[in-house]
Amino acid sequence: MNQNQTKKTFKERWNDYFARRRYYIALEEQKKQDKIQAKREKEMQKQLEKDAKAQARREKVTWYKKTKWAIQDFFYKLNNSKTVVKIKDALAYIPRKLTRNLTYRKKKSLWGFVFVIPLIIGFGYFFLIPFITTVFYSFSHIQTIGLNPITGDNMGVITENIGFDNYQFVWNQHSTFRQTLLTSFGNTLLEVPLVLIFSLILAVVLNTKFPGRSFVRAVFFMPVIFNSQAVEVAMTTGAALTSATEETTGAFFQGGFDFSMFLLEAGIPGGIVTFLGNVTSSIYDVITYSGVQILIFLSAIQSVPKHLYEAAKMEGATQYEIFWKITFPMVSPLMLTAGVYTVVDSFLRSDLLTTLEAYSVNKFVSLTDGLGMVTAHGIHAAMSWLFCLSSIILISLVLIVVSRMVFYYDE
Repeated sequence: MNQNQTKKTFKERWNDYFARRRYYIALEEQKKQDKIQAKREKEMQKQLEKDAKAQARREKVTWYKKTKWAIQDFFYKLNNSKTVVKIKDALAYIPRKLTRNLTYRKKKSLWGFVFVIPLIIGFGYFFLIPFITTVFYSFSHIQTIGLNPITGDNMGVITENIGFDNYQFVWNQHSTFRQTLLTSFGNTLLEVPLVLIFSLILAVVLNTKFPGRSFVRAVFFMPVIFNSQAVEVAMTTGAALTSATEETTGAFFQGGFDFSMFLLEAGIPGGIVTFLGNVTSSIYDVITYSGVQILIFLSAIQSVPKHLYEAAKMEGATQYEIFWKITFPMVSPLMLTAGVYTVVDSFLRSDLLTTLEAYSVNKFVSLTDGLGMVTAHGIHAAMSWLFCLSSIILISLVLIVVSRMVFYYDE
């Protein structure tokens, strides 16, 4: 009897211990929950106070808001005044009369055409007419009539068809134009792939997160600002110092290491050495004129859907595979834009513009083979057309080559 009572007492004590243990655990859990709840209520109270202060600041009437409301009220009253309403009705009378029987779709098309009319007029007057006139001038002998003795205005020009004499002078007899055109064409053809590759690589690097990323982006875009016309004019006073610095730097590097001679001594063919030499010598220009292209590729990379990268990382793709399978195909459509911009920008920096500028004045030039006289205006027009045709050919080549690498995500 005593043994049973002892066992029962031990069992009761054992149950009491676990009951107390569960009680203390539940009590500690309740304290934790109370602390979390108190913290949430405190944060909620702070947020309510913050919102109340922000609402008070918004509702506070400042002089800026008073001025803004006064201006809005003035224009509202002016817009709804009887005089303005009558003027608007008078101006809208004819358009309403003409479009009264048209459907909504046709009205939208008509108003779209109305808004495009100024652009069409500007395109025709400022581009199309001079463009066609230049074609006639390039085949003509042009002589100015002179100035009106009373008004001082130009009285016009007299044109006479001379066939291809202007082109013959420009291509065969001009001392520098043909060589300058071919050199500019070759330099641009070399510069386009270098600029595109360099810009794409830099855009990928600048899209990653690292300390000082904004500063590095600004550094690569800085040459675009410094190459603007205003800055170029402002820095002309330091042209002599810049030239001396470039000559000293060039002499230093030439004396230190001759890259072309090293490759020739290594047994590499001369054509490849010439190509690599041109590439290395144009590194400065590539870096200088890649700012806009870097921005184009950077905006394209940032517009790539993030879920494509996340899915690729979940599948275990490397950065190399991500670049060639996702980044490059997604930014390829903008390679067309960057390529065309590079061609145009390269030709606008060409020495051909200096040659063209020399024939912008009215003068006569005799052909060496005795065919007669040609005028500066005709020579200028012929040079402009050859310049334009070379640009079109190069842009067409870029579009043909780059379009084969373009991938459209929506298709």
